[in-house]
Amino acid sequence: MKSLLSILFKYTILFTTVVVTLVFIFTNTIGYKEIKYFFGILAALYIIVCCVEAELIASVIKGTRKFIYLTDGFISKRFLKIFFFTCAGGILLFPHSIVRYMAFLCFMIAFTELFVTLWRYLRKLCFIAFEGDTIVLVTNKIFSVHASSIEKIETRHGITYFVYNNNEAITLRTDMMREKEAFKLTLAAWVTENNLQSKVVATT
Repeated sequence: MKSLLSILFKYTILFTTVVVTLVFIFTNTIGYKEIKYFFGILAALYIIVCCVEAELIASVIKGTRKFIYLTDGFISKRFLKIFFFTCAGGILLFPHSIVRYMAFLCFMIAFTELFVTLWRYLRKLCFIAFEGDTIVLVTNKIFSVHASSIEKIETRHGITYFVYNNNEAITLRTDMMREKEAFKLTLAAWVTENNLQSKVVATT
């Protein structure tokens, strides 16, 4: 519920930024001095809310065993988003007209993505965890699967698959994990605790 509120607040800030920018462009209600303050306040709020959202999404029960899981796919997706919004902001600046102030929105998103990615890395907010009878995967968003829903667990060529609910699956690049041996031991213990031995397929 808290993460949902943070997401709603985040998009409210984006919408407010767009509205304020359009009011500035098409009316004389907001001047150049005021727009700088608006932009600064909204940008700071947006960054704070995005960091809070990342913290809330990654919250698990205290004492839960977590393994850092920061993949190339996660980094690539963030890089492309940062690159796209930076380029869009640069294009909007090019005409040197009043429309260039829309570039602020693009730069704000690009910088926030960069900041939040670093925040997640430093705070170790991307991980796979075993929370009781549930597997929790937190990357761009959160996935959680109960042991009772799992149909198959298989590891092939350094990739572990948790198949559940009619062939939906969580796919992990376990070969890229820093603590892969510890993960294997924890997974084996979790399988035993939840009586999932029959769901484990021979690994390769």
